[in-house]
Amino acid sequence: MRIHPVNMLVAIVVGALLTYGITAVDANTMKLTIGVGSFVFMAATLGTAFGVTFENGRAGVNIRVVGTLFFVVAVALNLAFATLGLSQTSYIVTSGILFLVFVLVANAIHSARQ
Repeated sequence: MRIHPVNMLVAIVVGALLTYGITAVDANTMKLTIGVGSFVFMAATLGTAFGVTFENGRAGVNIRVVGTLFFVVAVALNLAFATLGLSQTSYIVTSGILFLVFVLVANAIHSARQ
């Protein structure tokens, strides 16, 4: 696994800008929770999708696809929680479970020997 610093920086900044946009739209009182949760989720998925290359080409493509898919899910999830006014507990549980599923799937793909 090799990290590309410029691509990783761009992915983190894009995640931060999207987080700012989501917290600006947030109609709830949990701006800090959605801000931190969305930044971690989006920066991790975008960083995995665009900022890292892998020795195994097949695994690298699969991890990029998983990262991009979970990024789209993260954007939809955070927009839904920012606009619908749902509880903070449900946001933390839902976002946490999805993030851990992303980590589990990416790790399973990376460690699979083909």
